[in-house]
Amino acid sequence: MKLMGLLSTCSRNPQPIFMGLGTWRLTLATLVLFSHLWSGMIGGPAAYAVWGFFALSAFLMVHVLKDRYGTSAEGLRRYAFNRFLRIAPAYYAALVAGVVILLVARNLGADLKTINPQFGLPATVGQWLNPLTLFAGFQMGWLPVPVSNALAIEVTAYMLMPLIAPSRSATWLALAISAMSAAALGFEPAAFAARYSAFVPCMFAFSVGALARHYMASLSRFNAPALSVFAWAAHCAVVTVVGSWPWTFGLYTSVALSAWVALSLFPLRTSKFDELLGDLSYPVYLLHSFSAAVIMMATGSFGRSQGEAVAAYALTLIASVAVLVLIERPARRLKWGRPTFSPAPQAASYVPENV
Repeated sequence: MKLMGLLSTCSRNPQPIFMGLGTWRLTLATLVLFSHLWSGMIGGPAAYAVWGFFALSAFLMVHVLKDRYGTSAEGLRRYAFNRFLRIAPAYYAALVAGVVILLVARNLGADLKTINPQFGLPATVGQWLNPLTLFAGFQMGWLPVPVSNALAIEVTAYMLMPLIAPSRSATWLALAISAMSAAALGFEPAAFAARYSAFVPCMFAFSVGALARHYMASLSRFNAPALSVFAWAAHCAVVTVVGSWPWTFGLYTSVALSAWVALSLFPLRTSKFDELLGDLSYPVYLLHSFSAAVIMMATGSFGRSQGEAVAAYALTLIASVAVLVLIERPARRLKWGRPTFSPAPQAASYVPENV
């Protein structure tokens, strides 16, 4: 009872007590990292985190299209250019680094697919199109940045956001199509990989995040920063009771909880430190497989022990700071300012410029 009372008090507090959107984003990236690099990590949270990113991205992209850029030709050009600057510079630097690491590993006889089965050089010219363009419509083979499949899905979803942002009906249609696609594949664990990593089923997460923003005014009464994060974390533990849960319906429950977290943390004005943590989330996501590869090439093995995962996390954070300072912040200075656009009045909210 004392715990629930504390959570209730926290949820009513208008200021963030323990995290903002930036800390949340780094938390999601950290879960992905440890799921990939530590054998003792429970199943489920990494998949929930990736779809949590999808839901949060859709929430924020609908917001900026409605309240920052608009959907005029000028606004969409600025939206597209700024999305490119947000994603491309760090990604293409990582792509080059991945190719170099893979070539060095080949010379050393190190098999980096033991770190991630997708970690490798594409086998055909056609398979290079996916990592080179980050368009989910191209065939995916081995990937020099082994986590880029999810990134390609996100970038492709960004292309659809101008259709979804102005219209609740379009968003509901996207949700229905994605739900039918998932149902056609089936919800048994054997179908999880297809539901989790194919573009159309993944639109479920983007649609839920977009709908949360569309209905933000009416849903804001349920904002509860601490309670929503606690519920999201508690849901991760369900796998210890029902082992198949993440691979059947847990992914979809997690999306609803991720949307609740986004709604709850969104209005809170947070600190510069929270924004810094959010800035690190993207390079941490991109680079963590490389850190494991460096450890493997230096020591001759990477057994996914807890110590190795912690060492890889530390190395990833160092590399992420370098990427932030040398690539992302300079690129951010090139962003194209918002157009002359007067959105409809909205409830007070705060969105960092770096989303």
